[in-house]
Amino acid sequence: MRPNKRRVTFFAVCAAICLMLTAACGRSGGDASSDKPLIGVSIRFIAGNSWLSTLAKGAETTAKAEGYRVEMADAQGDASTQIQQMKTFINKGAKAIIIEPVGDRNVAAGIEAAKKAGIPVVVVNDRVTPELAKEVACNVYDNGYETARQVGARAAAAAAEKFGKSEPIKLYIQALFPQELVTEQREEGFMKGWDEYFAENPGYETERVPNNYGEALPDKTLDAMRNVVSANPDINVIFNQTDVVMGSITEALRAADLMTSDGQSDVIIAGFDGGMDVVKAMATDKGTPVVASGLNQPAKQSGYAVQEAIAAIKQKPTGECEGSPATRVLPPQIVTPDNASEFVDDKLEFAGSL
Repeated sequence: MRPNKRRVTFFAVCAAICLMLTAACGRSGGDASSDKPLIGVSIRFIAGNSWLSTLAKGAETTAKAEGYRVEMADAQGDASTQIQQMKTFINKGAKAIIIEPVGDRNVAAGIEAAKKAGIPVVVVNDRVTPELAKEVACNVYDNGYETARQVGARAAAAAAEKFGKSEPIKLYIQALFPQELVTEQREEGFMKGWDEYFAENPGYETERVPNNYGEALPDKTLDAMRNVVSANPDINVIFNQTDVVMGSITEALRAADLMTSDGQSDVIIAGFDGGMDVVKAMATDKGTPVVASGLNQPAKQSGYAVQEAIAAIKQKPTGECEGSPATRVLPPQIVTPDNASEFVDDKLEFAGSL
């Protein structure tokens, strides 16, 4: 009986090993995506922000088309979390890392870790300091300053026509983040266009309402706007730095009886990001208070970032990312009621995001 038992045990072990090998082979063949090279992507925050979620989807779509897989990480607005995510990508063997950075200088440790590991980093949308920008393979972003300058000039012209010279034009900027490059670029560009218009058309006076910061989040923006319109019920012009929170802007105006239920208002609004709901309103509603929105095309930006990451992996430059720091910049473009119908597309959340 003992020899028979040994034979049974031997064959049972062999059978178990065969089953394990078969299952392992089956998993490898069934999950082909795991064999594709990895690009790690860490975004400042994804939840609650449709622009950044569109940026994330654009990266995934482009990477898949190019034969790469993307692992997406939400840094939840915390720089230390983003640094740790970058280090995790390094440990997982990522071929490149793309970051939408949490702040312009406090992710330096993550960039340095990737550099030591020989892994190229691409920065998209938000900016890092010029010193850090020189340490990465490419910096991909929109020309926020020039785009905002065009928005500012358009808003100034609309304000001059509507309010005249009898009283100061009361201007408020609903900003993103304090002491951040993207926020500053949009404000400086807007004010450049605004001031240029009035330099060419003298006799108007501007009164600035101090900035408030909503961090591109609807709830924080709503709180900021409620405080502003409560203290300044005679506000004339609002530059909202992101269409992501345009609903909060209009909700606050309605609550203060500065906008009717059907969206009519004596307050002029200028936006940024080309939110499709804003674009549609400009295209279809002649009474919309929105006079312009700057385009920055999130899916296109992240698509370009993936292209530059792959170029760095293969060490074959695209020819589009040049200079020192190496940059690839989207050209400035704005949507106004005059051209809004050209940008309406029900498949897109943000105009021009192809």
